[in-house]
Amino acid sequence: MSSKSILISGAGIGGLCAAWWLSRSGYAVTIVEQAATLRDEGYMLSVSGAGLRVIEEMGLLAQLSHAGLSMERHLYLDAHGRTIMQFNHGKLMAQLEHHTVLRNDLADILYQSLNDAADLQLGTKISSLRQDEQGVDVQLSNGHDQRFDYVIGADGFRSATRRLAFGPDTEFCQHLGMQAAAYWMDADTLLEEDMVAVAEPRRMSMYYRLGDKGVTALHIWKSDLETAVKQDTRKARLSVQFAGSHARVTDAIASLPAASPIYMDALMQVHLPDWSRGRVVLLGDAAHCLSLANGQAASMALAGACCLAQELAADSSPLALQRYQQRMRPGIHALQVRGRKAASLYLPDSAWSFRMRNWIMSAMPKSILLNYFLKSAQEEIHLAGHIQLQQLSKRAA
Repeated sequence: MSSKSILISGAGIGGLCAAWWLSRSGYAVTIVEQAATLRDEGYMLSVSGAGLRVIEEMGLLAQLSHAGLSMERHLYLDAHGRTIMQFNHGKLMAQLEHHTVLRNDLADILYQSLNDAADLQLGTKISSLRQDEQGVDVQLSNGHDQRFDYVIGADGFRSATRRLAFGPDTEFCQHLGMQAAAYWMDADTLLEEDMVAVAEPRRMSMYYRLGDKGVTALHIWKSDLETAVKQDTRKARLSVQFAGSHARVTDAIASLPAASPIYMDALMQVHLPDWSRGRVVLLGDAAHCLSLANGQAASMALAGACCLAQELAADSSPLALQRYQQRMRPGIHALQVRGRKAASLYLPDSAWSFRMRNWIMSAMPKSILLNYFLKSAQEEIHLAGHIQLQQLSKRAA
């Protein structure tokens, strides 16, 4: 075994970014990804604050800008198709330093930047872990047994690595009382604006035109269901959850081909007292999922990957894992508190509270409303700025 070897479970945003930084610190990096391809369930995300700083220090800002999506005008309708609110989202967000991209595009940018510096094994996952004070013995699903100095679990909020090393999901996942579903639609789908939302009590449907990439749908609804939903039942569940909605919603769901992949899962936050056990450490959503309720997940995965790699480069002892957590924890905690508050207000329960919110949004001067949205986005980026990134050096690129 190399004196500095590391296994990363998950070739997502955090895993690929960690591989980039660790490989430049002298680690021999292996990445295992259970999916057969990097292009898995790729929808849009935003990179800002600490995450954007990491991308810039990696020398990848130009590629990120080139892959950026333009999201200009937004339109919110009620279930009867009446306008609740309409505004220029692009003009508003231009006041912030951020980039909106497809998850797949960001993953590709990170992967290409590795230049074969890591051994990527697709269609492979960790079957078992056994560790001692000096390292971790890992059995992979392809039958190979290897020993590593460290194992990083960067495999999402339903992390298999976390279950193996820490315990069942029920001990660490906090349900926010909502579920979400997303899928690609026919590229010829017509939208009045770049984003059209149909908002109703306890549920919302949003449709995004992503330039020449196509059109995606995102549905969010109140639900106490915590377990994952099987792929072959997801269309039927959507049909039930959005029965009686606007015709554009019900027609779009009904017209989905039977074989269309649909992302569907509960909105969860992940809370652990410690993000590491011995020489196994968690990264990104596996350690501290923020959920769709407040964004910043990609930026926090990027920042966390950089922080972890910096600490392991400075000191290859397990104490590095604790310092990584100490640097990340304040910002993550603040964002999770904000996310729980946002989730409680996101989908009004009653028709009365929904109508009252709509009336306030339609009656309020647009300048005040837009200023509220802008301050909310600025607060999110500010909280993420609590992450303690050390001085970075572009020489690493």
